[in-house]
Amino acid sequence: MSGATQASRIDGSTRLFGILGSPVTQVKTPQIMNALFAAGGINAVCLPFEAPVASFAQVVAGLKSLANLDGLVVTVPHKVSAMALVDAVSATAAQVGAINVMRRQPDGSWFGDMFDGTGLVIGLERIGFALRGKRVKQLGAGGSGAAVAFALAGAGVASLALSDPNRALPDELAGRLNRFHPACQVSVDIDPADVSGIDLLINCSPVGMRPGDGMPASFGAFPASLQVVDIIMTPAVTPLLAHAQQCGCRATNGRPMIEGQLAAFATFFGIDVPASFPCFSDTPA
Repeated sequence: MSGATQASRIDGSTRLFGILGSPVTQVKTPQIMNALFAAGGINAVCLPFEAPVASFAQVVAGLKSLANLDGLVVTVPHKVSAMALVDAVSATAAQVGAINVMRRQPDGSWFGDMFDGTGLVIGLERIGFALRGKRVKQLGAGGSGAAVAFALAGAGVASLALSDPNRALPDELAGRLNRFHPACQVSVDIDPADVSGIDLLINCSPVGMRPGDGMPASFGAFPASLQVVDIIMTPAVTPLLAHAQQCGCRATNGRPMIEGQLAAFATFFGIDVPASFPCFSDTPA
């Protein structure tokens, strides 16, 4: 749906959804959600909201006071702090310690859940990468990183090496993973550039999102057998992905993760997905 056509449908009965982030210019959720609303004939719109860290709680409080706001998607860097701004969370979100969606309940309370990890697992399976038994290295152990790590462990990866500049994050996350997924060999890796013996490298950090960021670690040549995922959506090809492609690796950005979240998002927000909905074939990566 074009912007003009979308705007012409907005009226006093339009239900509101939003995505909160800082920055928010890179997000694709509005395009995806609005295409879904259009395909289903749903009178709703999803808008991006730039929410600085210092005023995040105030922004959420103001939005929640709007009676025609039905739900919010939460992206970096707010997924952990958003936990304190809802009344209840799912079991998955409680384990992860972060949420990426929140909805208004019939009684007016707010409920949060986390689908980042689930979406990535589904997305990797769709592109033909089987996770069971694989050896994984993950950069970034914040909100999205925790969600991904729990989903990977739940999907049966053999080992998971966690790395983050803030050493307290992977230490704490490894402890929680060991409690809930003892079969997965979890370790904290102090050398983020070492990919020896790894089948899958995932960047869950924001490094690569901003111009001039470079790669999240000082990587050497990758073996061509390595699968590389950078969950950043914009730019579509981050420095890490460019390096992986130059090494002959199979590499993908966050698109499979976002696509994998479609069914979960729709169910969470009570949206019917038409059988003819073309996933995200017309949505830029």
